[in-house]
Amino acid sequence: MTAKSPIPRVVVCGGGVAGVEALLALRGLLDGDVETHLVAANSQFVYQPLAVAAPFGLAETHLSDLADIARDAGASLHVDSLVRVDADDRSIQLASGTVLPYDALIIAVGARRRDWLKGALHFGGAANVRAFGTVLDRFEKGMAKRLCFVYPETIGWPLPLYELALLTASRLADRGVTGAELTIVTPEANPLAVFGPSASRMLRELLATRGIALETGAHAEGIEDGTLHLRERPALQVDHVVTLAWLEGPALPGLPADAAGFIAVDEHSGIIGLEDVYAAGDGTSFPVKQGGVASQQADAAAEAIAARIGATGTPSPFRPTLRAMLLTGIAPIYLRAQVAGETGDSFELAANPLWWPPSKVAGRYLAPYLAGRSPLTRSEVLEDRPPSREDPLKLRRRHDEARELALTFAERDAAQRDFESALHWLDVLERIDGVLPPGFLHKRAIWQSHAHEES
Repeated sequence: MTAKSPIPRVVVCGGGVAGVEALLALRGLLDGDVETHLVAANSQFVYQPLAVAAPFGLAETHLSDLADIARDAGASLHVDSLVRVDADDRSIQLASGTVLPYDALIIAVGARRRDWLKGALHFGGAANVRAFGTVLDRFEKGMAKRLCFVYPETIGWPLPLYELALLTASRLADRGVTGAELTIVTPEANPLAVFGPSASRMLRELLATRGIALETGAHAEGIEDGTLHLRERPALQVDHVVTLAWLEGPALPGLPADAAGFIAVDEHSGIIGLEDVYAAGDGTSFPVKQGGVASQQADAAAEAIAARIGATGTPSPFRPTLRAMLLTGIAPIYLRAQVAGETGDSFELAANPLWWPPSKVAGRYLAPYLAGRSPLTRSEVLEDRPPSREDPLKLRRRHDEARELALTFAERDAAQRDFESALHWLDVLERIDGVLPPGFLHKRAIWQSHAHEES
């Protein structure tokens, strides 16, 4: 690697999970021995995984200023869009006309999302929270009865769809709504099969308990006059259909890509056919499109760059471990799998957190950073934990006791006008459950306002 500046310049393109993880990893690995730049079209980092809980008033989409993240990571921020890569000249062109040279480049711009099922609500995160809330309101008012959740045929990440269904069932039950028919349609042979047979059995039982019908091995073909047509299956009558978007690769000029626009990378996240250019996240050809996987690809790229610069030893290759916190409407379930290709080769399922800090996106550097452990140091990284050997019922009781204790302390401190402490207990509660109980999102906003007034 030949530096064009006194110290090597690394450019990261993308303001999502993979881009931020790459930035934090470079800081953790190199600690100032590199000049880093972040190029992002967005000025804020949007933490999307909790968007599934937002329509139910259990969570809010967390926003972080990329300027703050870049400053913490010692990087320069360019709020701009990547237009093309000139690998021969080792530079990138931005929409503003700026040409930014690099010694190493990480592409983390994500995938393009395309609506594929006309007549369905395509849930993609924070932007669709209000629309899903409108659908939910119709069911609560008895204006609709049949809701179908459809997973597209493209491989991606089905977990949000299962969470939406489970949280919907819990919400309707809590509101005393009866007669609603919820159905999940998926081309998967088994639900969440990537996490193994035990996870699939658990999810089947959970769906059945909540009264959610499951159609596996099913492919949706279209919606017409309140009918969802399935390939070689009887059609389903529906009032509303919710699905996830079809993903396409970024297809960036100057970068090799497959027919769908995705970027092929090697085991160190290096783009095949290019030197010192890496890619991470949904824009790569790796079939599982998940934040934790994206962060692991970013880590592999950062380690490879650090090794090329000579700051570290042999870089670790990308060996994906899938980690998922499944929101169920009661307490989260933690899933972990070692992945080889599209299926896992070892599986774990637990009621206790299998990594710390527990988070929806289990990024090695990102999770501790968002948990408030800044300034970043080399030791502040995600840690895997074993499943508890405690009886699951006893573990759940202790979980419930911890929840009730946190709620009691939060309410007590708020009543005593110690709003900072009350907010701390809500943070603990959110860490325990992944979300807040109904009504406490509103309380947190009020307590934050009071805390601000008294500061």
